[in-house]
Amino acid sequence: MICSSMSWPRKVAQAGLLGLVLLISAAVLAQDANQVQDQDLDINLKPIPVLTGYTSYFTRVTAGQYQDTPGVTPLLLVPVGDRWLLEGRGSYSDSFSKDSTGNYTGRNSYGLGYAQVDYITKYVTVTAGRFITPFNIYGERLSPSWIRALQVTPLTSPLTSGAALGGMLRGGFPANDKINLTYAFYFSANNTHHLLATDRSTGGRVGFFLPGPRVELGASFQQVLQADRAHAAGGYFVWQPNRVPLSLRSELVRSSGTKGGAYWIESAYRLNQISALRRLELVGRGEQFFAASNLSPVTIKKLGALGKDTQEGDFGLNYYFRSDVRASASYGRQFVLGNNANLWTIGMTWRFVMPLGPSGNKL
Repeated sequence: MICSSMSWPRKVAQAGLLGLVLLISAAVLAQDANQVQDQDLDINLKPIPVLTGYTSYFTRVTAGQYQDTPGVTPLLLVPVGDRWLLEGRGSYSDSFSKDSTGNYTGRNSYGLGYAQVDYITKYVTVTAGRFITPFNIYGERLSPSWIRALQVTPLTSPLTSGAALGGMLRGGFPANDKINLTYAFYFSANNTHHLLATDRSTGGRVGFFLPGPRVELGASFQQVLQADRAHAAGGYFVWQPNRVPLSLRSELVRSSGTKGGAYWIESAYRLNQISALRRLELVGRGEQFFAASNLSPVTIKKLGALGKDTQEGDFGLNYYFRSDVRASASYGRQFVLGNNANLWTIGMTWRFVMPLGPSGNKL
């Protein structure tokens, strides 16, 4: 039984590698078949660098403790030719809260979300550098403050490594007329630098998108190759029905070792059908975290929030002044044994886009 348990990560890695080879082979063959057709396209757009990102200011009240957090997150995109893209995202914020004497004190923080180079083909994109780990969908798609429907981070986020430093292959192609297949596989090295801290790990994600009903679902896995060699598995589901402005999404994560498991279900409804309220969005989320069952009292104290079972419910409102300016407010109630808490958040985000050169047709 022990030998079988120890060989599970290796079997998963071998299966993932074999699947990756098959995917790339199919993509290359399909790309060769369409190469002549692509060469006939008359593409006159000239790619230019773009500086984008967002600024935000939020006030949070957690269990009666106030915190004001202004911040800025810039993102630089630099295309090189038709197939290369350099991109990087940083962040800077100040957190102001009351100290033990009742005075407001500030603490700044900064970080590098990712800095990567991409080589882009029709079905395969090769990435190298620091990138967001392709596990489920929240980290890659929903985590920026100007995108996320609720500012409170889901309980699933601490269960996996959120950043990687190494290489990744990703892409997508139609499996048939009704299903599109997406994939991402990566390998990360260990790094202890405070800006580039990552675990040595490997993993990936496979997803299926059905354009007709607008449904996406998929599965992810991650294997840490250091320390306790913990592994994690997860799944996700997204549905955006055609007839109503509703988004329903969910994630599930289960991790070995001491991190436990969690899931969340979230819905966001835009009141487009009511003229006076068309800029308003209603959001709700329910989630649960299940602590590992074999934790000692010392380990529970060390893990903090990851050491106890937790339930949480959140409700929020988003008001879109424009497509790039949004006000948000939310209330949540967190239930932890002996430590229940109210979670209040209110603030605004502004997304900016600045081209860094002239655009137009090639000369």
